[in-house]
Formats: sequence, C-alpha cells, structure tokens
Amino acid sequence: MKNLFSNNLYLIPFLSIILFTSCRKETIFNDENLAKFSESVNPIDIRHHIAVLADDSLKGRLPGTPEYDKAMVYVASQYKKFGLKPLGDKEGSTFYQTLTLRYSLVNKDQSYLILNNRDTLKVGSEYFYLGNANEKENEFSAELVIAGYGVLAPEYGFNDFENLDVKGKIVVVFNGAPTSLPASERAYLGNTNTKIETLDKLGATGVLFAITPDGRGSFEGAYENVSQKGTNSVIMPDGKASGRTDFGENLKFGGFVDWSFLLELTGLTSENWKAYSENGAALPQPTNTQQLKGKVVTSFKEIESANVVGLLEGADLKEEYIVHTAHLDHIGIGKPIAGDSIYNGAHDNASGVSAMLEIARLYSNLPSKPKRSVIFAAVTAEEMGLLGSKYLAVNPPVEQQKIIANVNTDMPTLIAPLLSIEPLGAEQSSIMNVVQRAAKQLNLTIDADHAPEEVRFVRSDNLNFVLEGIPALRMKYGLKTETSETGLDSIIKAFTAEHYHKPSDELNNLFNFDAAKTYVRLQFMNSYLINVSEEKPTWNEDSFFKKFKK
Repeated sequence: MKNLFSNNLYLIPFLSIILFTSCRKETIFNDENLAKFSESVNPIDIRHHIAVLADDSLKGRLPGTPEYDKAMVYVASQYKKFGLKPLGDKEGSTFYQTLTLRYSLVNKDQSYLILNNRDTLKVGSEYFYLGNANEKENEFSAELVIAGYGVLAPEYGFNDFENLDVKGKIVVVFNGAPTSLPASERAYLGNTNTKIETLDKLGATGVLFAITPDGRGSFEGAYENVSQKGTNSVIMPDGKASGRTDFGENLKFGGFVDWSFLLELTGLTSENWKAYSENGAALPQPTNTQQLKGKVVTSFKEIESANVVGLLEGADLKEEYIVHTAHLDHIGIGKPIAGDSIYNGAHDNASGVSAMLEIARLYSNLPSKPKRSVIFAAVTAEEMGLLGSKYLAVNPPVEQQKIIANVNTDMPTLIAPLLSIEPLGAEQSSIMNVVQRAAKQLNLTIDADHAPEEVRFVRSDNLNFVLEGIPALRMKYGLKTETSETGLDSIIKAFTAEHYHKPSDELNNLFNFDAAKTYVRLQFMNSYLINVSEEKPTWNEDSFFKKFKK
C-alpha cells in the first residue's frame, strides 16, 4: 500500500471508493473502478521502452547476438523494478529461460533427386529440399502420389486421404486449404507443419509441396527464402528439434516441386486442379507410376537465446496462471533501404513488449495481490517461426495444466486513435465476455476480423498456447475513425506496405501514444477480469480449437 500511494498520490481519493468482495482477503475491482485504476498508465513510460528497444544500438534484436542479449537485460531490469520474481532457469534464480535454436541448411552438392532411376531432377527449377531439423542425412525411394491440399478434417467434410493410401509414399500436397473453411481453421489446416504432422501419422515417406497458380507466394520465392536461406527450429527438452522442418518419425524429407513441372511429371491438368479446388472433384493420380529416389544432406548451426520470464504471484488461486506474451526479437540487420540497414522493429514488436511491461507495472501497483498469478514472457525467435513461445508453451516453468489463458501482444500498430478493436481468438472462447466488459468501460467498439484472409490469430505466439489447449487472445486495432467505421483500412494498409519488416519501422512521429495508453489499459483490464473471475476461460462448444484441450 505504501508503495502504491507514494507513486500514485492522485489515486488516493479514488481508492477510498474501491468496492471489496467481503468474503476474500484480496481487493477486487468492479468494472468501473478497474477502468479508473488503469488510468494511471503513462504514455511517456511506453515511449521510453520503445526508444530503448528500437534504438539503432540494438541492431534489430536478432536472437543470438549481443544486441538481443542487451534487450533481454533491459526487460529483466524492468521486471525486477516491478517486483516480479525470476521464473527462468536454475530454479528461479534468473529471468532467462534459455533455449537452443537450430539453423538447418541443405547441402545441395551432396543431395539429389532421381526420377525412375533415370533422370536427375534440377534443384531450384524443378524441385528443392527443405533441411531436416533432426536428421543430417536421409536416403529414400518411393512412389509418388497426389493428395490435393493434404487436409484431414472430416468434421468439415474434407478428407483428402479417404481413398488414398499414402503409407510409404512420397506425397504431393498443394499449398493452402479449401476456401470454404473458416479463416483461422483454414490457416491451421493449410499450415505446412499441420500437413507434415498429418502425413507423418499416416506413414508417408516424404512430402513435396506445390504452390498452385492462385496460391500465395511462388516456387522461386520459396526457394530463395526457405532453401537458400535455410530453416529454423528450437531444441526441445527431449533433444528433438521442433519447427518448420521437424518431419516426425516416418517422414524422411520435405521439399517443394514446381507447379509446371508437377503437371508434366504427373499428367495432372489445370482443369483437374480447377475442378478439385472449386468443386471438390477427385484428383487423378499420375498417369504412369513415378518412382523417386533421393538423398538429403543437411548441415546444422546452433545458437543460444532465451525467453525473459517473470512472475507476479497471486493470492488464493496463486497456483493458476495467466501468461502474457510479446516477442522481443526482430530480424536484425538486412538489405539497406534508403541507406538504412537496421531493421529496428519499433512497431514489430518493441511496442508489444512495451505494452506488456506497462501491464506488469499496473499489476504490481494493485492494492493487493490478484486472485491468480501472472507470468510475463518476452519471447524469442517469433520471426524465426514462433520458436520461443513454442518452447515456453510446451515446457513452461509451471505446471502446464495450471495455465488458464494466454494474452498475446504482437504489433498492435499504434498509429491512430484507438476507437474500435478486433479481439482475435476471443470469439473461440469465453474470453469474449471479458473483452466486452473492458471495451464497454473504454467506449471501444468491437469489430469482427476485417482481414480474415490474413489469418492473424494463428500467425503469432498465441498459436502455441492454443495447440496446448489453452484459450488465447490476440488484440488488434479495428478500423473505426471519428468519421468512418472503416477509415483506418487504407491507412493501415499503407503503413504495412511502407514499414512492415523494413528499416523505417522505427520510433517516429507515426506513433500515437494516447492510443498506446488505451491499448495497455484494455489488455490489462482483459487480463485482470480473467484473473479474478470465479470461472476459468473455456473453449466454446463449437470451437475448432477445443480439440486441442488436454
């Protein structure tokens, strides 16, 4: 209490009218007084965090660099300032949960792919391999089959394997998933990792992805980004790597095949593809049996990084936890644009870390402990494939079954007054109830996801908690302005095109720090209302993600 009053003297008159729940020791705010308490957020503090984390001296916070380590030290210093307990390695003596990141790169000189024991295929124009994150060398020989999108979702009426035996086969799957699926579900089922996991369980030997003519990206772009540059994974406690090229127990390799070459190789036609993608028509298998024999040689490089994890202990339900996440990393130094090669990542995601730190400050200033404990985690390697959060969600420093919710803050895009919100994922669970209460107090309109095709809910660190069965929330801006319900649409699109993953994402006058204050208040209120509720968040009965509940 003394610390609260000394640092927030203007709160004394307000605190005298706090409503108490008489049957508990802790102070419980009602919704109105919770909103009043959150008014103590200071935009200057938010700006300071961003200024530190997005400074040129941190060189884009690339994991494994001394500059990323400096960012970790700063976050840990703030945790300590707010009175959080270390929840990293060494039995809670440090804030750092250390982990090992593995970079995998195919050795093209030692790898090959041969068709029908006759023709050596051309890497980079006809096919290319992905590095295997767990095996340095693999040889194989198997028949080629086509499995469409490679989607196994009978609950939605899709099963590309219903009349297809893929055991021991090399399976071609198209990128993406049926457009009739709901956005987040489509993103999950269309994800390469999901397809790899499905094929591994079905006993396939290998997978070749094909980017369709209307698909996102291109064969050439994928070759440059995931073959030439390599792929990343995280070493889990069991010693196995988990990430984009973790092929499981049965799959020996993965790669891509060029669409034009695929048509030539299999006899598949553009009309076959159109009939399948638009009407669900059956796909013909290769006109002649095609046998592929090959070898994949992968080299590894490993670096150490860490999540920065702190604990604010709760009261009577302190053994239950809410986990706040925000990724601390960015992409480092890259191709110069307008003479600038430092990719500062001010919006992505120094702003998200800053918001999380100010949420921690609010929690630390509460007049008494909250009901449940709160974990704050600045996670590493999000830009490398959500790897730090993968390690944290699967291997948390507390009992996983005691984690009741994840609140994720990733690039809120604080460039205009915050008048409406899009609570991604909240519609999947009872978390929407608390979002509605918080939004009402802050006079915010709740909008549906304006860009479902971007599948933002399953493209950030909250996904790894969802896959462990934990309800999650990722809060994004809505499009409302003072004059239009969708006025921010063109502004956000222009901002993204000009600044996303570019050196110009730095601290400048594009930030709206009054909006940043509102965002912090909102996410704190969401978290607090989850925290003090009698009931833990639950998945909706019709939620696709309920299937992951453990």
